[in-house]
Amino acid sequence: MLTNTNPITKNPAVVIGVDAGYGNIKTANTCFPAGVVAYEKEPIFAGNVLIYNGTYYSIGEGHKEFIPEKIIDQDYYILTLAGIVRELEKANIPTADVHLAVGLPLTWVSEQKERFKKYLMQKKEVKVRFRDVNYTIRIVGADVFPQGFAAIAERLQEFTGTTMLCDIGTEGCKPLGLQVRFADCLGRI
Repeated sequence: MLTNTNPITKNPAVVIGVDAGYGNIKTANTCFPAGVVAYEKEPIFAGNVLIYNGTYYSIGEGHKEFIPEKIIDQDYYILTLAGIVRELEKANIPTADVHLAVGLPLTWVSEQKERFKKYLMQKKEVKVRFRDVNYTIRIVGADVFPQGFAAIAERLQEFTGTTMLCDIGTEGCKPLGLQVRFADCLGRI
């Protein structure tokens, strides 16, 4: 986790990256199955249950099927909250300003980036309970990147010509071809 100062509250915002895949949800320190089942009452086995707005969500249960846009239902919002809470749990931080860094498949970014950002920031303050701990999360920002791009962003100046990056996930292999010229990157780094 990185920190960055929130310009409004002047509090340090925790930057949390969440890779919301179809097979697994990944953060810097955690990985769990991308499944979520909602219950009106607390399930018998409540080890990975996120309580949000009076609903019990069993995290990692079931399997999220492919959908062409992740904002169609609330599942990826709940799974993202679970990723945030697991990172905060590891750092022993029950209350935080959070800036999200998330990815979408390259072919979806240009069309879905703003809708996905709005979806993730649908509530400025979120209160949840996870593993007997109450969390207050203020989502102060979100950035959406092409999936896999973060893996090479720091090293763009090392690449010349055509570079291939392959994102291997549950739904298969997604190659990302880049035509990189260092001079083109100078103004962006």
